[in-house]
Amino acid sequence: MLIDELVLDRPIAENGAEIELNGVSHGFGDLRVLSHIDLRIAPGEFVSIVGKSGCGKSTLLRLIAGLDQPRAGQIRIGGASVESRKEDLRVMFQEPRLLPWASVADNVAVGLRPGENPDEVGRALQAVQLSEKAGEWPARLSGGQKQRAALARALVNGPRLLMLDEPLGALDALTRLAMQGLIRKIHALEGFTAIPVTHDVAEAVALSDRVIVLGQGHILEDFRIVRVAETPRGSPELLRIEQEILARIMG
Repeated sequence: MLIDELVLDRPIAENGAEIELNGVSHGFGDLRVLSHIDLRIAPGEFVSIVGKSGCGKSTLLRLIAGLDQPRAGQIRIGGASVESRKEDLRVMFQEPRLLPWASVADNVAVGLRPGENPDEVGRALQAVQLSEKAGEWPARLSGGQKQRAALARALVNGPRLLMLDEPLGALDALTRLAMQGLIRKIHALEGFTAIPVTHDVAEAVALSDRVIVLGQGHILEDFRIVRVAETPRGSPELLRIEQEILARIMG
């Protein structure tokens, strides 16, 4: 569904991975959570997944990440199996999951592949505006700084796919807005494919090229946002889109 024409202030990405789901189903015991999901995400797209609690958002993310295996169907990343593409993807969770006994820089270095240039740690910290905290212990960081450190760790090896499972949910409103802007800026520069799960529809609209509404085990709607003119946050255009998505979620 083409729902608006808004500002697209980032170039078409070239470094992202294409994602394809064909007939993907999953469940727990007798409970069917996802049923015959078909979805294609183009390289470099920013696609948010929204829906009611318990609709399968995080389950879908875990399947794409290879953390769980679907009961049926196939998932391909860049035309290959998820297992063969593990080094191309990273997941950022709601909790920063930093090692308390390691410095911020050492926590970020955990994301490096064997043999990668350790100078990438400094580059990643600079990208998330945390260079001055490289030698600090995680306990001395604010909530937002911890999440930025976790983002740097996820980005340090230049992933082609970044998945985000409610990473901003525990932050205060102002810090959350700042993190949204940071993620959008880094996405524009790095060109990876991004798939966040969020309960915040306004956040999804502000960040995304597409918003997938999940419910009843299916994709209820695929909202595509084409941006051609500057539209500030809180504008009537954005609010209208949010209302359309909320109406579809509530059914």
